[in-house]
Amino acid sequence: MNSGKTVYKGLIYKDLFLLKEAFPIAALAVLFLLFSITLGFTGGFLALCIMLLVFAVKVVESTLIYDETDGWDSFVLTAPVSRKEIIRSKYLLQILFLAGAFLLSAVLLLLISLIPQFAGEEWLYIMLIVGFCYALVYGAVVIPVYLKFGQHTSRYVAFVILIVVAGLFGVTFGFSMFMEFAASTIPLLIGILAVSLAAYGASYLVSQRIYAKREF
Repeated sequence: MNSGKTVYKGLIYKDLFLLKEAFPIAALAVLFLLFSITLGFTGGFLALCIMLLVFAVKVVESTLIYDETDGWDSFVLTAPVSRKEIIRSKYLLQILFLAGAFLLSAVLLLLISLIPQFAGEEWLYIMLIVGFCYALVYGAVVIPVYLKFGQHTSRYVAFVILIVVAGLFGVTFGFSMFMEFAASTIPLLIGILAVSLAAYGASYLVSQRIYAKREF
């Protein structure tokens, strides 16, 4: 058990080291959006939440690109590390970033709710939950698509899939109708979260199968 934990820690630390240059840029973007919020720009908060959640997904995609470019997979598989552990570490890293982005957004939401002009903006809470679910689905798409099709194709495939999902969502519900309905029914939000988690779990299983058959 301890050996397994050490493997995961090592793989995650390696990815965090690769991403060290991305964190200052993300921090500057967060500070800029926080400044816009202090000016009373509600959209700044939504942009901040979306940026944090998307960043949480994209960082894992970036590590996959680094691994492929540097031939990391061929190297690490010569060590006592299994393919399942490699994929599991990617999903653990993504979950850590998604959870961190969600918690940070939630804390910021609680803080800005103390500002008079943001008081009573319950729809922001709904958007935070929906945004988290959307990020889960996005993350569920990115990893297996990348493993199957590679760097360039995966970007277009994942983007097209998400646009189609967003389009179907808009045509079926419409933003205002969905917000009004979601505000009055918790089961809808729970259902969306359950479907998103199920999609993420299925993504993990698919990624394991793809990576198990991949040749380096």
